[in-house]
Amino acid sequence: MYLRKLLQRFLNLAMMNKKSGIYIHIPFCLKKCSYCGFLSKEIRKDDDIGEIDFYINNLLKEIKIRKNDTNGSIFDTIYFGGGTPSLLKTKQIEKVLDILYSNYKFDEDIEITLEANPETLNKSKLKEIKSTGINRLSMGIQSFDNKVLKRIGRIHTAEKAISEYNNAREAGFKNISIDLMFSLPNTGINDAREDLKKAVNLDPEHISFYSLQLEEGTKFFEEFEKGELDEIPDEIDRKIYHSGIEILKSHGYEQYEISNFSKANSDIGINYHSRHNSKYWNMSPFSGFGLGASSYFYSKEEKNEEFSGNLRVENYSDMKKYSEAIKSGIRPFSVKNANTYDDDLSEAIFTGLRRIDGIKYDEIGVLSREEFEDIFKESRDELLKFESLGYIEMNDEGLKLTERGIDISNKIMSIFV
Repeated sequence: MYLRKLLQRFLNLAMMNKKSGIYIHIPFCLKKCSYCGFLSKEIRKDDDIGEIDFYINNLLKEIKIRKNDTNGSIFDTIYFGGGTPSLLKTKQIEKVLDILYSNYKFDEDIEITLEANPETLNKSKLKEIKSTGINRLSMGIQSFDNKVLKRIGRIHTAEKAISEYNNAREAGFKNISIDLMFSLPNTGINDAREDLKKAVNLDPEHISFYSLQLEEGTKFFEEFEKGELDEIPDEIDRKIYHSGIEILKSHGYEQYEISNFSKANSDIGINYHSRHNSKYWNMSPFSGFGLGASSYFYSKEEKNEEFSGNLRVENYSDMKKYSEAIKSGIRPFSVKNANTYDDDLSEAIFTGLRRIDGIKYDEIGVLSREEFEDIFKESRDELLKFESLGYIEMNDEGLKLTERGIDISNKIMSIFV
């Protein structure tokens, strides 16, 4: 029991030294994409502006209500996600940033990201967005083929995407990320390669390259159940993925996570990893504001020998319930219990293995490989089998997935759940 409590303290110390992030959820879109399983709703461009104003007012109040949740944490990232955050007016973005700055502590070197649909952008709006202090743009392009874009429900064209990317550069954005999807309906390896070639020609600092996942509640899932959509076979999906990695690496992109690639600026000694998203993979604390947003923050209170005191909470996803809680001056979520030590350890490994460098024992509060294997002694044989087959690499410092291991990552990660 003493050793377990000691390990728990090591894990807490390793985690508490990390700076925090803030996520802002904007749950509105002009059109719901056929693959999208995120919490969002379609909104008419003009008729429903009042609904966005109502939501932003509640969001501002939530930020103030929860200012004491984070025990004085210092934040170094803000991420506007959605939905389509680029639907917001510049004044609305400024209001959110102003209320954050008034109630929380921020690092001088802060990364502020806005997710953007190219169709909602233009030259003047991009200049206005840049003036708010947002310094990173994440553009949801998904494909440079207009037929594919139409099939997946995107409202922009390839030409519009390229035009607004160039406008963003002209507006002064020096950190731009592009999202691309592969294994989309009626596409193959050549389609993905062409998309990547066009993407790298634009020379963004960051590219997310990920496979279509069919999620319940989406239009594509409904089509799949009706037999109207065929999934790309796993074997082809993996060929596309590895072919994509080759193209990205050959153009100077470093893979730092299963689906994420960035350039490095050796002149100023930085890389362009998504600092905010990296928090999800290294167990840093983050506070999520808005409808359905998740949070993970540290409690300084000692719970007991089983609880670490770290909390995972999720805001209400029903707009009425969310707004009623805000109106009453209470947090728009309910806390059932704190994470146990086992919860935190499992989550740290599960998320950490998404990183190409994997995990180090010391960052999860474990002292050695021997101790790590002892903690997971019930799964030790399976773990060693994956190692012998070349799916994971383990040494005295930590473990990581190999390139082959990434292809069966969910199966490997399930050992630790």
